[in-house]
Amino acid sequence: MQVVSVYLAKIGKLHFLNELFAEVPIPEDVHNEVVVDGLIIVKSADITKLKNVPIEGGEKAAISLALDQKIEDILIDEARIRRLARVLGLRPRGTLWVLSKLYDEGFLSKDDLKESVFGLVQKGYRIREDILVELLKEIG
Repeated sequence: MQVVSVYLAKIGKLHFLNELFAEVPIPEDVHNEVVVDGLIIVKSADITKLKNVPIEGGEKAAISLALDQKIEDILIDEARIRRLARVLGLRPRGTLWVLSKLYDEGFLSKDDLKESVFGLVQKGYRIREDILVELLKEIG
């Protein structure tokens, strides 16, 4: 599963989530991938409402948790899951959105942002070339 927190953790930027959000609830399935004390709050997710939806357990749990907790923004990267989240009335946000927001709010410098984006790619994060080029143009 490609969850934002997994990639942020891989590039050493997970701690910045507390600059953008008061808390970051995650389903227990995702907790098994990323464990952070304090910032991330583990909550149980009831996936029965989405039992017939053909997505993996962690992704299903993340969407179920967002719906149950009435959390509009969901941090997830995979395009197929983002489309499903939109259909269900959620606002999917990805790793690049988090990094851009951190840059916009002054938590990352231009060089930190570039380093983070290239670090993501080196860690296996898939990004369309046109999106990468546009982001790099925007930040100079």
